[in-house]
Amino acid sequence: MLNPKNAKLRVLSDDDLEMVLQWRNHDDIRKWMVNTDVIALTDHFAWFERNKNRTDRLFYIFEYQNQPQGYVSFVMIPNSTVYEWGFYIKPDAEKGMGQLLGNVALNYAFEKLGLDKVFGQVLAFNEKSINFHKKMGFLNEGILRKHFKDDRGEFNIHQFGLLREEWLEDK
Repeated sequence: MLNPKNAKLRVLSDDDLEMVLQWRNHDDIRKWMVNTDVIALTDHFAWFERNKNRTDRLFYIFEYQNQPQGYVSFVMIPNSTVYEWGFYIKPDAEKGMGQLLGNVALNYAFEKLGLDKVFGQVLAFNEKSINFHKKMGFLNEGILRKHFKDDRGEFNIHQFGLLREEWLEDK
């Protein structure tokens, strides 16, 4: 059983970039993304340089027992106080690590960062992520019908929202 006391978020650093890119480019992660392209290291470094000092974009490494296990981001929606989250655990992570990442990240978002709402979007074929959001207490706030199309097909996008008071009530 994973112990939440051994889990935390820490700010993403330059030293993490190659590891995070390996995770992101792994087939088991990339297949769930809107952008399924393999990202080049130079593009990844350029993305980080453009974004690392922005206060409306927050990037973290999720650690368990001081070992990197996943990635979490919170990006502010323009003209809003809502942050969209993105996340993934490393390929072949221990069972239960995703649930732990979710709990740690949402506690951090609402208790440490003081966010009012976390928002998530999920491609309709990613049933595991849809169920994950529901299990974490998110409400399905809408479905963007036939909103996304690529070589995999045309898909709906599920939109999920979780308010701080809802999260704190459940805890």
